[in-house]
Amino acid sequence: MMQDRWRQLLEKFAALSMRERILILLAIFAVTYQLADLLVLDRMFQQIQQVNEAMARDNRAIANLNNELNTLSTRVQDDPNKELRSRIALARKDLDALQARLEEATGDLITPQDMSRFLEELLIQESELTMLRLQTLSVRPLLASAAGQDPVKSAQPGPVLHQHGFAIEFSGGYLATLRYLQALEKLPWRFFWDSVSYEVKEYPDSVVRLKLHTLSLSEDWIGV
Repeated sequence: MMQDRWRQLLEKFAALSMRERILILLAIFAVTYQLADLLVLDRMFQQIQQVNEAMARDNRAIANLNNELNTLSTRVQDDPNKELRSRIALARKDLDALQARLEEATGDLITPQDMSRFLEELLIQESELTMLRLQTLSVRPLLASAAGQDPVKSAQPGPVLHQHGFAIEFSGGYLATLRYLQALEKLPWRFFWDSVSYEVKEYPDSVVRLKLHTLSLSEDWIGV
């Protein structure tokens, strides 16, 4: 049946003139080309659609990452410890400034180790004086000792001035004692007198008891 129809079509096509047959062939070619072109375009359209969908997914992923970064940035800016860290940094800066001021204030004070050494050496230079006792006293924070407080309870963080005390006792005459006290006063460093006791035992000999102290940022008797 199909062969009969094809034979009839071929007979009709053979009966046409050359011009008509060429036009029919051109029409068949044009239709075939258009169909093939439509198939190619359809595949390309599908590929373009797939690319667009992939780009849309990537854009959504990028948007999600940006949102997450913005959230993290907000959390960092809203850090509850930010103010605490700022206060700590400010406190450290204040402590450094206080440390510098205390070091400047104690720069012309005699050191505990030098104080002990000069008390003994100047006494040895006075042949008429005899040392009976040279004692280093307990180290105390200056503010705690001044207020009569317990040094442990009154301890504060940061630089602290410590009082290094000395007690010296010697015997000898009045003039030799006066020269010794004047030699101490002429030392190029400052220190503090706490008490002076002068007791005549048998004229002209007497017993002299001195208590004095210096200040230092160090709590230890370094080198004493």
